[in-house]
Amino acid sequence: GSAQRPPSAAVMSFDAAVAFVLAIPAGRWSSYKDVATAAGNANGAMAAGAWLRRRGTEFRHPHRVLTSRGLVAAGFVAAGPGVPKDSVSARELLEREGVRFDEHGRANRAQRFTVEQWRRA
Repeated sequence: GSAQRPPSAAVMSFDAAVAFVLAIPAGRWSSYKDVATAAGNANGAMAAGAWLRRRGTEFRHPHRVLTSRGLVAAGFVAAGPGVPKDSVSARELLEREGVRFDEHGRANRAQRFTVEQWRRA
């Protein structure tokens, strides 16, 4: 049979995704699901993460995108120059920017930047 794309690979507006990531202020964080939602596909969190790994050096702040639970992705790797080299350095940069983490490594939920906040801005 013919191969079909899974729903998570449905069309997303990467221009909107870039605009959303650029809008995340210092001291705030967002999630891969938020990026996918901003791009038009709330089910595309994994695709958003893969895209950030490949293209994250093309714009600022990809380190501000975390898992929905507020964790720096364990597999965070630098896409290139100007991006933290791993999950530890990404968390350190977020902390320097003002994001607070609990004893389990979760970012403060009150500091999450949501799609709704972005759309109201």
